[in-house]
Amino acid sequence: MRRILSAVLSLLLVAGLAGCGWRPPAATVNGAEITTADLQADLTLMRENPELAAAFQLAVPPEGEPVPSEVTANLLTLRIAEAILGQSYRDSDKKLAAAEEQQQRTAVLQDLTAALGSEALVAKIPQGFLTRLTDRFVHSNALLSDVPDEDFAAVVTDLFGGFEVTVDPRYGTWDPANFEVVPDAPPGVGGTSSELLVEE
Repeated sequence: MRRILSAVLSLLLVAGLAGCGWRPPAATVNGAEITTADLQADLTLMRENPELAAAFQLAVPPEGEPVPSEVTANLLTLRIAEAILGQSYRDSDKKLAAAEEQQQRTAVLQDLTAALGSEALVAKIPQGFLTRLTDRFVHSNALLSDVPDEDFAAVVTDLFGGFEVTVDPRYGTWDPANFEVVPDAPPGVGGTSSELLVEE
């Protein structure tokens, strides 16, 4: 009887989750979720700002066309790297002074303006994304800028290897040797449909 009740409850749970449009996270980093909505937001931003996509060397197709699997994998890799660098920075004793951190953030925005060729294009980018972008630079710079070249690979391996990363198979698998999401389809072959990146 207990086994039957457990099975019924499991079916009800699955039905309830399906009814509310629940989807598994695109990835987790030490249990913290990167949602499908997070991934969709980045894809939408790149579609709406082709100059920004070009700066990230992403060939993002127009709305309605299938999204190449390598584009999705690259965007998800950036999200995972942000999570790892952010947590590592918070746990580190290498935190920057407020003035130095602000200088670095300003420098990143200046570089972005130069890459896009216009302050107006930068102004179109949501502040949340700009904060993530500057965070990623500040955190990586603080953690790694003083590492000697001969030790760099080992330090990065220790840093990224200390995190448990899982990836939804729809988007590929996590490569623990190169610290990137690897799509199941070879580059340029097949693709992840944009419908898979929309929360229902």
